[in-house]
Amino acid sequence: VCPAEWRLFGWLEKEDYQYDLYAETQFHSGLLDLSKYKVLVISTHPEYWSKDMYFKLKSWVFDEGGKLMYLGGNGLNCEVEFDDNFNMTVLNGSNGIGTENLKKLGKESRFDVTKESEANLLGVVYTDSGVMTAAPYKAIDASHWVFKDTGLRNGETFGDKSLHVRCSGGASGHETDKMSPSSPSGTKLLAKGLNPDNGGAEIVYHETSSGGEVFSVGSINYPSSLPIDTNIQIITRNVLNRFLKG
Repeated sequence: VCPAEWRLFGWLEKEDYQYDLYAETQFHSGLLDLSKYKVLVISTHPEYWSKDMYFKLKSWVFDEGGKLMYLGGNGLNCEVEFDDNFNMTVLNGSNGIGTENLKKLGKESRFDVTKESEANLLGVVYTDSGVMTAAPYKAIDASHWVFKDTGLRNGETFGDKSLHVRCSGGASGHETDKMSPSSPSGTKLLAKGLNPDNGGAEIVYHETSSGGEVFSVGSINYPSSLPIDTNIQIITRNVLNRFLKG
């Protein structure tokens, strides 16, 4: 996870974006005050979140017009409770809550079991299909503003290059998220990874009535493509620039 995070920070610095860096626990504790920021970027694999973190972020986006960039996969997928400054309890069920149990429960994720599906906020939620594979994305709505200056057309691929070693082969990979019935109405599907078993990550965008915006890529691999894939760089730059101006 750390090398992928560093690649995001390196790209931000190379592009001369100024940023503040917080640990997720600092968001829970209140050291991160979202009201002071226009944009929050979470990346790579932010899997375990407390209910306070999730609902603070959701309120910021839906009620206060916050701009969220989710540049990762399998994120906000399981609730945790912080026992103190050093320990937490993962609400994963006594034997873990696997995919089959989730299906029996009619739930989309472990967070959905205890609170609600994270797709309500992110627009996407993790599924097992395509796990531990990697592939490029295919453009589905190339006319959307996120693709400005890429020259991409519908059906063309991007995100072919990646520095991810464990799952090499493209920006859509390792663990991937997709739209679900819990995705907000108006969520737009912009691109989908070409991973096997229909397991490609889905890049989505949605807006809220308060002026909030969410851009989600649904892939752990995505940040590992930022340093070397031109179209991934352009798309990320388009979104960040728009969100900073909003």
